[in-house]
Amino acid sequence: MSTNTYKICITGQVQGVGFRPYVYRLAKKFSIRGTVSNNKDGVIINVQGLKDNIDKFYETLVTFPPEISKIDNSCIYEVYNEGFEDFRIIPSDETSKLNLRLTPDFAICDTCKKEISDINNRRYNYPFTTCVNCGPRWAITKQFPFERHNTSMDVFQMCASCKDEYTIPENRRFHSQTNSCSSCGIALYLEDHTSTRIIIKDSIFKTIKDLLLNGAIIA
Repeated sequence: MSTNTYKICITGQVQGVGFRPYVYRLAKKFSIRGTVSNNKDGVIINVQGLKDNIDKFYETLVTFPPEISKIDNSCIYEVYNEGFEDFRIIPSDETSKLNLRLTPDFAICDTCKKEISDINNRRYNYPFTTCVNCGPRWAITKQFPFERHNTSMDVFQMCASCKDEYTIPENRRFHSQTNSCSSCGIALYLEDHTSTRIIIKDSIFKTIKDLLLNGAIIA
């Protein structure tokens, strides 16, 4: 059976919201080959496959986008029949001026909250726990497109466990640019007025609470 190739353009709040991982999983579901990437306007998707599958893919994408995304406009049009062996997330176009909606910071999601509260979870009490559905975006962005190397997270190299999450399509941290844990991410510590680190006997937050109750000033 013959295949068709189409280009899909999506604009709106579509960067830093798990849009590309969602597109990847959706493409696999509908047996579609091609690519997805960010660009100055939003998200660009090249799709190749049976027209019926592409129609269903596009309808699902614009009707049920990722939870924290907001699509302003979308279009699809047929292009030259390129050859794609599989579906891939490819590097973003960083050569043009930004022309998209800036993505805000998102409050922690319920799933990440549960991880932080679970003593058996490796992110127990790690306050910077995030996923594609929550966490900072605008606050850590140095420039767009929203890629890790364009954020202040760039200085934190993901550990093996975080890297696995980042590369496994079924994981909710697949291509999560803010992904980190206590082993590889942001460290918290307390210093006194002489820049001497305070030894923490319990959790750092309990220590802060006790200090505040005893009249200390915390900055």
